[in-house]
Amino acid sequence: MNSSQVLDVKRVLAVLEEQVFQSTGRYLTEVEKVLIKGVWDSKDYKEMASDSGYNAYYLQQKVAPPLWSMLSVIIGDGVKVTKISLKSILLKLAKSDYRKEEASRLDNDSFVGNIRIHGELPKIKSFYGRKDEINYFKKQITLFKERCIVFTGVGGIGKTLLASRLVEEITFDSLSSIYECIIWKTINHSLSIDELVIDLNKIFQVDIEASENSFIDSISLLSKQLHLHRCLLVIDGFEKLLLADDFGKRLQYEKFLLKLTEGKHESCIIITSQLPLKEFASVTTKLPIRSFKLEGLDVNAGMQILQEKGLTGQECKRLIENYSGNPSSLEALADRINRFFEGSVKTFFRYQTTMIDPQLETMLHQQFGQIGLLSNLQRQIMIYLAEEMSENSTPIQFSKLIDNLKERVDFKLSVFELITAIEVLEQRSLIEIAGKSNKREASYSLQVSIKKYILVDPLGLVHKIPDTIQTREVTLWATA
Repeated sequence: MNSSQVLDVKRVLAVLEEQVFQSTGRYLTEVEKVLIKGVWDSKDYKEMASDSGYNAYYLQQKVAPPLWSMLSVIIGDGVKVTKISLKSILLKLAKSDYRKEEASRLDNDSFVGNIRIHGELPKIKSFYGRKDEINYFKKQITLFKERCIVFTGVGGIGKTLLASRLVEEITFDSLSSIYECIIWKTINHSLSIDELVIDLNKIFQVDIEASENSFIDSISLLSKQLHLHRCLLVIDGFEKLLLADDFGKRLQYEKFLLKLTEGKHESCIIITSQLPLKEFASVTTKLPIRSFKLEGLDVNAGMQILQEKGLTGQECKRLIENYSGNPSSLEALADRINRFFEGSVKTFFRYQTTMIDPQLETMLHQQFGQIGLLSNLQRQIMIYLAEEMSENSTPIQFSKLIDNLKERVDFKLSVFELITAIEVLEQRSLIEIAGKSNKREASYSLQVSIKKYILVDPLGLVHKIPDTIQTREVTLWATA
């Protein structure tokens, strides 16, 4: 066995042992390592016994079966681990670890093979679940050549991490240069759409000033670069550009999206946004834009988060359900349970309290605090649901919602306006719907952290009513 093979098996054993310890709280035994090394070197049980001094029957009948069962749960990913399948599973594990290590080195103006990196990708410490989504989006981008994919969803749901993991997998799984460059642009609150276009043009060494060229000329220059070069462009946090009460800006968003997606080119744009793009521009339904609203993690992925934080027991499933599988909420909640409740989920539930994680709280500050984002009617819907569900978590039926809201609002309410407002809130993941079947009346509820925020109203923003006429017009225009 040559030195590279020794290094490989040592590396794989180190990665595997870390995963075993995270899942079971123990390390691999020496005899278990003998089996794994033997499988890696394609040896049979007699050869393993001869090399190690253990009895072949003991290795095959006593050690191997429980080891394969344990590894099936930890690294099998739905595949049963056997002596035959273990090496391919370990190779996949090593490849994933290599990708993680290489991704941690991605810095601005660096290279991966022939691919140039511009901007700083988020460093992913842990990534849970969403394997089906990753595989689906990789196929959409690499095989079906989608030009624009948009991830929307509530704060903390994992839009940025999903985009980052997707970029990593595309980059390291295809070093044959599908793309010439990868551009990661994180939007901050001070950036305007004009400045965004200027910044992106500068990456291509197209140096322009806002005063020298019209906005449409600047976008045309950027569009030309996306046609000339195969680029994977990520715009993270697009909602921070939105000025909901500025219709001139809305026209600019339309022109931006229209120019960057028109014509046939081999570039791809990934956008993350807490707000659906049709709230920026009504033309998005006519453009080659694929939009996906991210939901919470499944129970298995949620359990992985909590177990890595040291939380165990059936009550963990209740946590995942209550917090809608929001990974940011679950991580923040686990830290607080460890700090204040001695790591006991059962004790946490005994106090009947609800936590709000910082990312979700920041998003809610923006939703309630920025003029034009929530209309008076949308606020009233959320306040009503929070108050009705403060003692009883049963979802509220649509007919009851209509009847009670008519008594609360101070303007004549049409069913059309109510439906429009509900659709906006649902698209933003601010309310949840039950009973989507055509034969059942829809019912509505709030995720527990959002309900808590509304009832506590930490910054006094929830009941602060903006200009009713203006915000109603904006909402109706955005959802037309």
